[in-house]
Amino acid sequence: MLRADMNTVEALGEAQPLGAGGELLDRWVRWWHAGTALDWGFAALATALVGAGYYQSWLIRAFPTNTPAWASVPLQVAWLALTAYLGAAGFRAWRREGRLRSLVPDGYELSVGGCVVFLTGILLGGWWQIAFGSDFGVPAIFRLPNLIQIAGGVLIVVGPLRASSNRGELVAGPTAVISAALLLAVVTFFTQFDHPYIDAYAVAGGPPAGGVLLAVPTSRFDLFDHREEILSALGLLMQAAAIVGVVLWTLKQTKLPFGSITLMLTFSAFLAATQLGHYSMVLVGLAVGILTDLAVLAARPRADRVLNMNLVGGLVGTFVSSVYLIAVAIGPGTWWPADMTFGTVLACAMLGALISYFLFPGADAMRAASVLWPALSTGSSAQSPDITAERVEHALKVLHSTRDLTDNPLVGLRCLATPTAAELRRTIEGAVEDLRTSGFQQDAQAGQILDMYYVRRIGGHLAVQMRVGLSRAAYFSRRSYGVGRLVDRLRELEEAAEPT
Repeated sequence: MLRADMNTVEALGEAQPLGAGGELLDRWVRWWHAGTALDWGFAALATALVGAGYYQSWLIRAFPTNTPAWASVPLQVAWLALTAYLGAAGFRAWRREGRLRSLVPDGYELSVGGCVVFLTGILLGGWWQIAFGSDFGVPAIFRLPNLIQIAGGVLIVVGPLRASSNRGELVAGPTAVISAALLLAVVTFFTQFDHPYIDAYAVAGGPPAGGVLLAVPTSRFDLFDHREEILSALGLLMQAAAIVGVVLWTLKQTKLPFGSITLMLTFSAFLAATQLGHYSMVLVGLAVGILTDLAVLAARPRADRVLNMNLVGGLVGTFVSSVYLIAVAIGPGTWWPADMTFGTVLACAMLGALISYFLFPGADAMRAASVLWPALSTGSSAQSPDITAERVEHALKVLHSTRDLTDNPLVGLRCLATPTAAELRRTIEGAVEDLRTSGFQQDAQAGQILDMYYVRRIGGHLAVQMRVGLSRAAYFSRRSYGVGRLVDRLRELEEAAEPT
């Protein structure tokens, strides 16, 4: 439910015209007022939490052997302040509404869980250090208590973004954009053990450039030891995966105003650059963000433009790697051979496209998923599966493939004598025959189409259409009708087989 006293940002939807300058300014002001006071306070405290985490990481990098004993205190104080803030907001809502459900603000369920997970990591960390001693560097990132805290941080920072979606806002407001930027920053925090903005393995020259100091030409080290190549390519691949994944996942939740992705990437690049002072990488993040914003603007995301988003995923992977390598080449230079350079860019593009396909799989993949894993209705189980049109149509398509038909959940129907593909095939063929011999003309035509196309397989749709003497539109209408009648028949058989 939308509160009457809360501004929203629906006016920024795709269908809204820009209007005159005064109207544009008014919409811009209203966009900054979107959200609630709870969102703004939480976003500020969550920003402090993420900043404190990066500050602790910087202290560990700067003083690896004598890290201050209080290094973790800012992070824990930030967590305590944020948890107390959520608790106070929930208590006020409970006092005002008198409902136990009000203790957790709408949209902040994951954030509350994240606070608990984060506390678990803090408590476990104290015991862990006593048992196993302190650690730093890459082992510290993968230490179990630290991984638990990072996971808790991911859950915490998505609060304003989920609250915005729950309120039904068509476009992400400023607090939702901040939430998305913090999400990318937390994911980047985990990948900092091999981040191209921190450890410049692709840069030639060594200190002070911060890159790799090449061996003398007579040395065989570079010919047989590919550690630096592996780490540099892996770092770019990880960043491509992180950025594409977070950006496209956010776009699945809400629309992002132009410039939001630039903010997200610039903010995370700045936090990464603070670790070793490579602040020139902030410009790289800024450039990648601008190019990504332009790509999303050109793609114009919509339900029927899934391919566009797959292309955006590939482009973002290309931007992440190519802009970085161009910046390195213009600046200190890279020691990579041409094959390594262009191959890494192509690999990042392929990885970005693959991740985008996972997030935006397309209509065909969604239909296939609805066949094998549809939402279960009340009482549905493996022994009594839902009989859906998608499952029946899948069974018809693979009717003569025992292996594929075995994977169809309909083999679990109670009306089958045995739960096998052969028995399911026999039952479907019998149902089609009943439909074909019906005295009702529409049923008979539909059964004839299903019999010729799926059971006897006399040819393609055109051949069957000519045999039944129907127009193309009427033919496909009868075929769809036949699938629906087949669903009805199987449901009748299933109800008759129910135990009394």
